[in-house]
Amino acid sequence: MKIVEGRVVKGTIVTGARFREGAHVTVIQHDDRPPVKLSREEEADVLAGVCEIEEGKGLPVEGLRAKLRQDRSAR
Repeated sequence: MKIVEGRVVKGTIVTGARFREGAHVTVIQHDDRPPVKLSREEEADVLAGVCEIEEGKGLPVEGLRAKLRQDRSAR
């Protein structure tokens, strides 16, 4: 997995990165909110989490909601 930045020029995403033909990519458009700044360590943690999810090790949404409710009620 790699993360790159780019710009839209005449309707096409332009980046200096090279991808293999047929590579699956995800594009996230920034909005008017301030950008999220991550340290290299935080970025690595996010990427590791994405890899875990892709490997099927993620927490299903209902499990996450239950955990959040449990954490909230424990306060």
